[in-house]
Amino acid sequence: MIPRGWGLSEDGAAIRSRDATLIPVRCADGTAAMLKIMRPGQGAASEATALSAFGGRAAVRLLHAEPARGLLLVERLIPGTKLRMLSEAGQDAAATRIAGRLIAALPAPVPEGAVLADAAGWGRAIARASVLPAPLRQRAESAIAGFGLSCLLHGDLHHDNILRDGDGWRAVDPKGLIGPPALECGALLRNPIPWLVRQDIGAVCAARIAILAEATGLPPGQIAAAGLFHAACGAGWAEEDGEDPRPWAAVAAALLPLV
Repeated sequence: MIPRGWGLSEDGAAIRSRDATLIPVRCADGTAAMLKIMRPGQGAASEATALSAFGGRAAVRLLHAEPARGLLLVERLIPGTKLRMLSEAGQDAAATRIAGRLIAALPAPVPEGAVLADAAGWGRAIARASVLPAPLRQRAESAIAGFGLSCLLHGDLHHDNILRDGDGWRAVDPKGLIGPPALECGALLRNPIPWLVRQDIGAVCAARIAILAEATGLPPGQIAAAGLFHAACGAGWAEEDGEDPRPWAAVAAALLPLV
């Protein structure tokens, strides 16, 4: 599975998910890295574009890529602990502050000529979310309208995509999305599922919004609206994938009064 000519040697067991296979490797110079293998056409090009634009600023550094083959080589984050563990250990405020610093640092200008998804297109998933009551669905569809300036976002900055790197934290697995800066807060507000739906969702989200507003300087109302949009999209995507959309719908309902 390791491509020839890259000078890589396996350095641990492969990690497989629905969307990709991750193989710990060592480069020829001894650098610890991760080889990500995706199906061609499943987002490798947009991920490589985003990582290149971020340039290692608050995100994992891209070392080499052949997007047409679905191959990305990125630096390995050690120990690689997921931010989710802080929230699940009762330290959600600390986790949110960490995420807030990344959200403030990550947005970048859209690379010239880049072919990336636009956040407005994601709203089509909301229209297909039959689990959402019509008024909630309609409000979610228009939640981020008029936010103005668009930039390059990670697009999926939730607790499983923020990993510990030494004494700091870095983002991994960007979607590469064009959208307003506040939208970067959305994925965080609706995660981690199922931990979040066992809490008082409204109280957790209200506390997160206050922390994120302080960390990023973004208006609290826009942050809440971004969360509503993301949660409603999550419900639509879950229905499309044959999964249970109710957790995402519950988060969307809890966020609506905060918008």
